[in-house]
Amino acid sequence: MKPLLLAVLCAASTLSTAHADAPSLQSRDLVYQYDEMFDFDIATWLAGHAPQLSPHAETLSHWAGYSGISPRVLLALMELQTGVVGNQDAPPARLERPFGALVATTGFGPQLREVAESLRDAMYDASDTSTKGPVALSGDNPLRTLYALSGMDDTRAAALAGAGFNDVYRRLFGSTRQVALRSRTALPQPRADAPPTNLLQFPYPLNARWHVGGAHTHSGSGRFPMSSLDMSVGGGWGSNQSNNWVTSSAAGRFKRHSSCMAEVVHEGGWSTTYYHLMNIRQATGATVAANEPIANPANTRRQALCDGGSSTGPHEHWSLKSNGSQHHLNGVTLSSYLITATGFSYDTNCQRFNLSRKGQRYCSGFYTNIGVDAP
Repeated sequence: MKPLLLAVLCAASTLSTAHADAPSLQSRDLVYQYDEMFDFDIATWLAGHAPQLSPHAETLSHWAGYSGISPRVLLALMELQTGVVGNQDAPPARLERPFGALVATTGFGPQLREVAESLRDAMYDASDTSTKGPVALSGDNPLRTLYALSGMDDTRAAALAGAGFNDVYRRLFGSTRQVALRSRTALPQPRADAPPTNLLQFPYPLNARWHVGGAHTHSGSGRFPMSSLDMSVGGGWGSNQSNNWVTSSAAGRFKRHSSCMAEVVHEGGWSTTYYHLMNIRQATGATVAANEPIANPANTRRQALCDGGSSTGPHEHWSLKSNGSQHHLNGVTLSSYLITATGFSYDTNCQRFNLSRKGQRYCSGFYTNIGVDAP
């Protein structure tokens, strides 16, 4: 394949040109949609189109899954910045900075992580962070926000985030991002305030008793919805976790994002993610049942953070998503318990974080998985 860097630069010089089929990008256009998780195999696409990036396939998969930003979006942004996707002869130094000066870090993985997390933060920080319902994905173009954060002047930031990005995305994937999403026959389900009360159970075996910590955002910081819980059964790094199973909260279709992170897509536009894992059993596309074992909590820090992040000991980091976006846990029912989460990340004040059932309120602590619709 011929290097595309020259073509990218030429496109960048005429970025004021608008395309009739490419309206302005919005937050929802950048989200890693469920159908894309199963229809776009990252490793296969890289092997056929950008083999120089094949060693980074799992890193890309992990940070796309973790951030909820489409891997196609991340690849198009790389190409727009440095041309490393289209140039199979890109020098190693350029692969160490695939996003160029867009972020200050060096290294393929660190740059990818910073860009993916910055885009995620730009989406969620600009949206409704009320205690009910999912994030509103209709805000300003997060790509433009990212460019502005890099110090670029506003005119060029707007141009690169608009026509420039669409030109490159079309060249790589045959259509602009917006047109591709609008042409899907399987449109996202309407959002609801919460999943059905009989859908989700604790992500560990029935009748097992694990510790449940305070609700927090997916990254543990930021303003976006508190969609996540940490659950553990004890033991430090090096402890035997082989008999402790992370299980699916509901039936669905399995997605392996990396060796330490997985997701199960459920009915009605909901999904649950599972992080800090080892010994993942299923492959992408597998059908799993509710309460089916999928992995063990990782017992080494290196495995728990297979592509980066933070963790203080063996546990599973569980999150709820709605149509690909993080969903606040306030008002969600889990194993017949109604979650109240109105404080801040990791807040365990029982007035602000509690699980209630049959009129009885319980604080952060150990919970037995009694399943859904328990008597």
